[in-house]
Parts: sequence; structure tokens; C-alpha cells
Amino acid sequence: MLENIQILVSQIFVMFLLMAVGFVCVRLKYLNNDGAGQLSLILTRIVAPCVIIDSFQREFDPALGIDLLAAAGCTVIAMGLSIVVSHFLFRTNGPHKNFADKRVCVVFTNCGFMALPLLDALYGSYGLFLGSAFIAVNNVLLWSYGVSQLCRNTAKAQKIRNAILNPGTVSLAIGLVFFLTPLNLPQIPATCISYLASLNTPVAMIILGAFLAQCNLRSCFQDKQVYWVTALRLLVLPLITLAIFLLLPLDSVLRNSMLISSAAPVAMTCSMFGQVYGTDYLFSTRAVAVSTILSALSIPALIALSGLLGG
Repeated sequence: MLENIQILVSQIFVMFLLMAVGFVCVRLKYLNNDGAGQLSLILTRIVAPCVIIDSFQREFDPALGIDLLAAAGCTVIAMGLSIVVSHFLFRTNGPHKNFADKRVCVVFTNCGFMALPLLDALYGSYGLFLGSAFIAVNNVLLWSYGVSQLCRNTAKAQKIRNAILNPGTVSLAIGLVFFLTPLNLPQIPATCISYLASLNTPVAMIILGAFLAQCNLRSCFQDKQVYWVTALRLLVLPLITLAIFLLLPLDSVLRNSMLISSAAPVAMTCSMFGQVYGTDYLFSTRAVAVSTILSALSIPALIALSGLLGG
């Protein structure tokens, strides 16, 4: 357990150093908002799907298939819990005018940008394999539940189309084809996908650093509602989720992989989607910034607690 915590802490420090590169690039005007947006597009549309496909480049094993289903089930539990809690605390008829933004900030985690690099460092391709299940469920809910919260006027047919046809679910479907059948990618395209997948950590962290450089961090830490949402996202919900996982017959790797994904900071897409649909995206921006910084402390603490309680 101690070795895993050391790896996790070391990886978080590496990630924050990479974030510092993005931060400095913005301050030196090597990178601007448009450039960061273009990098985000490349990451979410090309690099992240390659990570998922690459993680499925392995010989089929019934045990792995069971692990993948278990990971998907754990994701449904974690995200379902978040939805229930967010609806109870942030009601449409309550005092929160930006209830929709707070709900999505509590529900959706940065399971791609933050969790995947940590899973790769701790558990290699097996961790990425398990993490892909969390990303797939997250994407389905993001394009259905998330959009329905931020834009009440979206047609039902469009919500269904978005939930099915998005980079996360499409790449998972492609990966499953290669995992469940004798088919294998030829060496040249497989190598290309592997190279693109290796860009995930550095590019994601540079984007996050660029994102933080454009925030007024002082104002972020002065918003009391941001602290409330951050506490729910990083501590309260992960602790309840961990308690549930400890009651289930999960091995430590599967439990910790799902815990890292569910304890990741607020997803950047909360801010991006809020801006697109005209909600209080600046609140989501502050929540992303604060939760990303504080997750450097909360995630190792949660994994240590998981090890102490569950072995």
C-alpha cells in the first residue's frame, strides 16, 4: 500500500509540474485561450479515444470481461449516488439560482484528464482498461443527463443521439470489438494509436495548467459555494462510495481504480458545456480550479484510507 501511495504522490507532483508548463506558456503568451481550446479538441476527439482503444489491445480473458462489467457497475453506483445527492441538495425551487451548474459539478469528474494518468502510473494498461468503463458511463450520462440539466430545451432524440454517438462510447465499442473477437489491429496503426495514447498525460496537464492560468485563483478561493461543491466532489461522495465498495466483493485494484475515477476533481466539461448552453459557467470554472488543486491532497488520502480499511 505504501508503495502505491508513493507512486500516486509522485505522479501527482509530475502532473502538477506539467500543469506548470501550461500555466507558464499562457503567461508568456506562447499559448492562448484559442490554442488551449484546440488542444482540448485534439485531446477529447483523438487522444482520449486512442487511450481507450489501446487499453483494449489484449487477448480476451473471461476474467477481464467480468472485471469490465464490475467496473461499469461500480461507475453506475458512484455516479447514481452523486445524482441523488446533488438533486437533494440543489433543488429547482431552492435558493440556488445556478442549481444546474452545481449539480453537474458534483456529478461529473475529470475521469479522463486526471484519473487516467494516475491509473496508468499505478496499474498500467489494466488500470486504463478499468478506467475506460468509467469514462464510457460518464460520457453517456454527460451527453444525456448533463445536457438535460444545463439545457432544458434539448430534444429527446438529440439527447439519445449524443449519449450514443460520442468519442468515449464509440472508442469503447471499437475497443470491445478487438477485445471480444480474434481481430487485432495491424502493427502500424496499432503503433500509431499507442503513440497518440501516450500524449494523454502531458497534453491533458498542459491544458489544465493553461486553464488555471486564465482563472483568478484568488476569487476562486473566496467563493464559499465553490468550497461546498468541492467538498462534496472530493470528500463526501468519495467517502460514501468507498464505504459501498468495501461492502462489495472487489479486489483492491478494481476498488482503487474506481475510487480514483470517482474522486477526481470537477470535470472541465462542466465549464465548457455551461458556456455553450448559457448557464453560470464561471462558477463551474472556479469549481474546476479549486477542486483540481485540492485533489492533490484528497486523492492520496482516500487511497490510503482504502488500503487501511480494505487491504
